[in-house]
Amino acid sequence: MTFMPTKQRDKVSSYKNLRSLYEQNITVNSISETMDTCHLTDDAQRIKNMMDMKDYDVMGVEDHGVVIGYVIRNELNVGICEEYYRSFSPTELVSESTPLIDTLFFLKEKERVFILEGNRVTKVVTLADLQKPPIRMLLFGLITLLEMHLYRIINDFFPDNTWKKHLSGHRIQLAEELFSLRKSRNEAIQLCDCLQICDKRDIVLNENPLRELLGIKSKSKGKTYFKQLEGLRNNLAHAQNLTTQNSWDELFLVLEQTENLLGACEKV
Repeated sequence: MTFMPTKQRDKVSSYKNLRSLYEQNITVNSISETMDTCHLTDDAQRIKNMMDMKDYDVMGVEDHGVVIGYVIRNELNVGICEEYYRSFSPTELVSESTPLIDTLFFLKEKERVFILEGNRVTKVVTLADLQKPPIRMLLFGLITLLEMHLYRIINDFFPDNTWKKHLSGHRIQLAEELFSLRKSRNEAIQLCDCLQICDKRDIVLNENPLRELLGIKSKSKGKTYFKQLEGLRNNLAHAQNLTTQNSWDELFLVLEQTENLLGACEKV
């Protein structure tokens, strides 16, 4: 078994490069929302009604011009806001310069984070904000990068299209039809370029040495992961809700698994 030389392998952009792009250029402010505020002495029921009308889950609480905490809509009832407000926990506060990709992982543990501009809390990010275009761009970039690495590895691991042994005749036919179509357009491609993600999945999972090399513990776990990954990719491609079929916990798990798989791919 031989592997692609490092110089050639590096033509595929690395996850490190993609992460660097998001760390250096796109911050939490790209998905944050300005946080309206109320006062400690405001009537809690009135503020709750206001939050219902504006569809706010949380609202900042001010005391003498300083935002000292927040209230959660579902917790408000009879009385004043002082009876219901929560002080900010240090783990809920992030700087406005925090990279977007880091914010994504903060929200794995929390439902919301608050943004500090200077010494004042001015904005909030919730799980719902993960539906916004910057996050979708990041997730789609990760999936695309993974597909590129799988193509590279399969092409190297199976010379002369020997990967065909892991696919059905129907899947091979579909790849060959797409190959013919693209060749007719004078595209410089190989048959391997015409494999879909489901084909790459079957090839990787059915070739035990390759599966183990990529750190996929078993076929069943690999199938579960790729099924969730395909669901996420389809939701991204069709601008659907990211958790139409998966909970946030499952999405974060897929993201974590994708990071690990990308890391393994980049070592091959």
